[in-house]
Order: sequence, then C-alpha cells, then structure tokens
Amino acid sequence: MLSYRKELDGLRALAVIAVIVYHANLKLFGVQLFQGGFFGVDVFFVLSGYLITGIIRSQMEQGTFSFRDFYWRRAKRIVPALLTMLLVTSGLAYLILLPDDLVTYAKSLQSALYFGSNHFFYGEDSYTAAASIYRPLLHTWSLSVEWQFYVVFPFIVWTINRFCPRYMFGILLALALVSLQISSFIVKINPDMAFYLLPTRAWELILGGLVTFYNRKNIEKSEKDSFASIAYKSLPIIGLFLVAHSMVFIGHDVPHPSFITLLPVLGTCLFIMFSHKGELSNDVMSLKPIVGVGLISYSLYLWHQPVFVFFRILKHDYFRFEQFLLLISISLILSILTFLLVEKKTRKTVSRTLLSFNAVVIFCLILFINESINSKGMNYRLNVPQALITTNTRYMPHCRGEQCSTQNISGGINAVLIGDSHMAQYYMTDDYFKEKGINVIKFIGSACNVMVKTPAKTDSQKQCNELVDTLDNFDFSEMGPSIFIYSVRSELYGNHTDDIVESLSSLANKLKDNGHYLLINLDTANAMKNVPLEASKALRSSIKGILLPNEEFKNLDMSSDFKLFKSRMGELNEKYESIRNIGNVIVINAYEKWCSEYNMRCEVHNKKNVFYSGYDHLTPEGAEIIFNSKIKPVLDRKVSELTTMID
Repeated sequence: MLSYRKELDGLRALAVIAVIVYHANLKLFGVQLFQGGFFGVDVFFVLSGYLITGIIRSQMEQGTFSFRDFYWRRAKRIVPALLTMLLVTSGLAYLILLPDDLVTYAKSLQSALYFGSNHFFYGEDSYTAAASIYRPLLHTWSLSVEWQFYVVFPFIVWTINRFCPRYMFGILLALALVSLQISSFIVKINPDMAFYLLPTRAWELILGGLVTFYNRKNIEKSEKDSFASIAYKSLPIIGLFLVAHSMVFIGHDVPHPSFITLLPVLGTCLFIMFSHKGELSNDVMSLKPIVGVGLISYSLYLWHQPVFVFFRILKHDYFRFEQFLLLISISLILSILTFLLVEKKTRKTVSRTLLSFNAVVIFCLILFINESINSKGMNYRLNVPQALITTNTRYMPHCRGEQCSTQNISGGINAVLIGDSHMAQYYMTDDYFKEKGINVIKFIGSACNVMVKTPAKTDSQKQCNELVDTLDNFDFSEMGPSIFIYSVRSELYGNHTDDIVESLSSLANKLKDNGHYLLINLDTANAMKNVPLEASKALRSSIKGILLPNEEFKNLDMSSDFKLFKSRMGELNEKYESIRNIGNVIVINAYEKWCSEYNMRCEVHNKKNVFYSGYDHLTPEGAEIIFNSKIKPVLDRKVSELTTMID
C-alpha cells in the first residue's frame, strides 16, 4: 500500500488553484493569469493513475485484491461529495436558470450521475467556447473520464498479472504510447473528441501508474554529493518547473491533449518519483497551508464551477479581483464543510443512514431531471409568457463543400442561399422557396463569409475555403433566372470587407449577365449584450421573490446603442451599399426594423418575444419578424417577376 505523502497534496493544491484561476479568466495588466491552468486536470489524472495503480499492484502482490472492494472504495471517495454538490447546484439551477437552460442543465446532470458527462459535453460546445462559462457541471467531464478509467483499468492490470506478469510495465507503457499517438492524431481532426474522451486521455493516467514501478528506496541509498544524489535533488525541481511553466505560459490555443501535454505530465511524474524530505520542492509543497488546500482540492474542484457560473448568470461574465476573492471564499467554505462533513466521514466507513441518504438524493435528482426535461424547463416557475423565455436559435439545414454543387439545378427558378449562420438563422427562407416549388441550393458555412478565402488555421476555416472554391466554380449557365441571397455577420469579417465587396460585385455582374437577382441582407444590429442572459438576470434579480410579474419584464430596458452600432458598422455598410448601383442587386437594411434614428436605440424584445438568442443570433421569433417585414416582400415581388419572365 502506498504511504501518505504530504507533498502530493501540495501538488494537488497547485493543480486546483491553476484550474480555478483559469476558469476565472483573471488578468493582471492585460495578461491572463494561469493561461494554461487547464493543465491542472492533467496533473490530477497523473496523480489518480499513480494512486490506483499503486493500490491495485500492492493488493495483487499480497493476494488481497478484490474488484468489489476496489470499486466500493472509489465510490466512497468520489460519489458522496459529488452528490452533495449536485443536490445544492440543482436547487440553485431551479431558482436561477431559464427553462431552456434548465433543460440543458438537467441533461448534463443526468450524464454526471452515470459518469458520462464527458460524452455529453463533447456533443455540446467546445470547452473553450463562450457558452461553456454558463455550464454549472462542465467540470464533471474529468470525473467521468477518471471513473471510466477505473472501470476498465483494473481488468487490464489483472489480466496482465494473471497471464504475463513479467511484461506488466512494457504492456502498460505500450498502451500509454498508443493512447498518446491516438491523441496527437485526433486532436488535429477533432479537438473536442481528443479533449473529452477516455481513449485520448488514458495515457496520462497510465503514465502516472508507471511511476509506481520505480523503487523510491534508491533515493535513500544514494551517497551524499554523488551524481545520483544531485540528480535526485534536481529532478523533482525540474518536474515542478515543467508543471508550473505549462500552467503559466502555455495557452489553450495549442493542440491539447497532444505531445505538448507531455510537459506537465512528465513533470508530474518526475515530482512523484523523486521528491523527498530535505529536498527544496518537496519541502515547499509540504507547507501546511499548501497541504491544507490539497486536502480539500476535490471538494474545491467540485464547488468552484457552479459558484462561478451562477455569479456570471446573475451578475456579469468577468470577475473583478474583489469579486473573485468573494467567490473563492464561498467555494472554500463549501469545500471545507464538504470535506469535514462528507469526505472524511465516508472514506473509512459508510453507515446505513448515510447510504440511505445518498440513495434518496439520487432518487430526488432523477425526479428533478425527468420533470425538467418533460416540462421543458419547468416554465410554470415564471410568471411570463413562454415566448419571452424561450430563446433558442433555429437554423435551416445546410450543405457542406461539394454537397452544395450536387443538388439538382432546374431550368426554372432556383434560390441560392449564401452566407454564414446569419443566413442559416432565416430558416423560413428555405421553407418559403420549397412551398413555392423553387429548388434551393445552399452555400452556408459556420463563421464563413463564403466569398473570400482566409488563412486556414483550423478545420472549420479549411472547410470554409472549400466552400468558397465550390461557389467560385459553380456553373450558372444551366439555371433559369433565379434569386441569390447573401447574408453574413458583416462585422465578423471587417478585415476582409474590401475583398468581400469586390467578390460580391464580381458575382453580381456575373449574375446580371445570366438574368439572376442578388439580394444582400445587411445584418441586424448586434444586441451588444447577451440578451437571454440579461433576461435571466432580470427574471432572477431577487431570488427571494423568485417570480417576476409579466408587466415588469415588458418594461425592462435591454435595448442596445444604435449610435454605437452605426459607428462600428457604418463604413462596412457603406461599402455594401456601393454594390446597389449594379442593376440586379437589392440591398435590405434589416437593422432598420428595430433601430430608431430618433432615440438611437435598438430594441431587443417586445411585449411578446425576445428577438436575440445571444449577442447577435436571432430567435425564431426575431428571425420571422425580419423575414416577414423586410425579406419576404422583396422575394414576393421578384419571384412574381421571374415567374412571369419564364412563362
């Protein structure tokens, strides 16, 4: 059995602090602190691999290993504290989250209960995406990875020990290298898959397990001032340096996990293998305050994420230092209470009363999950119309790359839709043309202007450039007179505006020669704020009251500054307006619908509906308002003209 080592709790303290500061996105003089704080999770993986491998190997050597005992001990260590956090967090979610967000939360809670949240969040937004800061249970993905490893790894070790024990180290090393190689390959193709799933993370836990094969008694036997003695004093310091360097200086823009992740992983392994009493890094990491944080690191990791998320939902995305200190204090209090009242009490023995309580908690959470999902977020909690609290965006289905040009081109009228998600959000455009029997062809890519190639640093940018090529090579000669619609978030491509306008002008002239129309939809004004989030804050401005009367919501002023929008977009829109001189081009100023020159404000909701699902994307209701008032009248006229022309 592995003996307790205080310095490893010190390392846990460093890891959890790095993760917390990273999640807080704290900056000092404009520089993000612990920009590589996410490596703290990798340190936890290595430590977990070291711990459980040591336990398994020790018990197997003594002939006392039991699968049931192993899983029971892991469950006692992980589950009670996790359930405590989930119970409290679910209560706050009920009070604070809007219905759509509560449904998403309930699904993440469901996955956390069966330790599958890494797969759930893999299907959601990227870990570094803006939306991730509003996910109270996002951090449970790492617990799921660990638990999945616990399920599989003991059987692997048992099998090797049973049939070929002499090759134990070699086989485990080979498995780690295979996992690392898979990780470095997958991260280039699908970074989220590499980040969240066990096959691309297993190598970190296995390398931690390989550390147990080193006999630490060699450190004690080394002669004073010998090369070995100097090495034993140097290697743990080097290891700690690699860990700290990774956390401070490597940002999340690097491929991860990959070979770059070896820096903190090998650094952790070096520290575990060679740290010892009387050596600098060991003595520093064994200081009582640091060890104290390490002891509560699991509970602190559990609590910090929901505390941060609910603050962001109720207040704002960023943390001032005094607010960060307050949130850390709250997290510490909850962690200490959880450590003393839950973790310490369940590590050795679990009474029937406590076991029954945990079973009741699980049952209540399952009821909460079912009710949240089946009732579509318990919208009856709010005294406002459903339309005001449902803020999802609906997108039309669209093609990618070569798929676009394989659609049938009719000799009659065709509709060609070009743009990014700000084209796709007008899903009713697709329905409109199909209802009229008009063939629809789409060139739509996420965050893609579709007109100009950009430096391809990511897979999505490569796909965008392929879409640009597909449109460039598109043959219009077989088409009858048709309508082309172009709509993008213009502000997103400000650096390429001149090139985009030039390409649009070229396209417009090409279309004109073939009798086609080009409709350019100048985007709605950005909301300048996350509208659903602001609505949520307004609805939950007082938890004591819980319900906010409908009239109060109607009177909330969440409008955005039209003057600011015009100053940011004026030059861009003028360049787009210059294309208007081409005879077959129609320019629609969608932003005029809600923006007033009189008071220089842009509305984001009315008495019935919220127009925006975030900062810039429209809700289905908002998109329908723009379509029916600004786009559809133009389409009706042009479709009528083209029909007459063909007849």
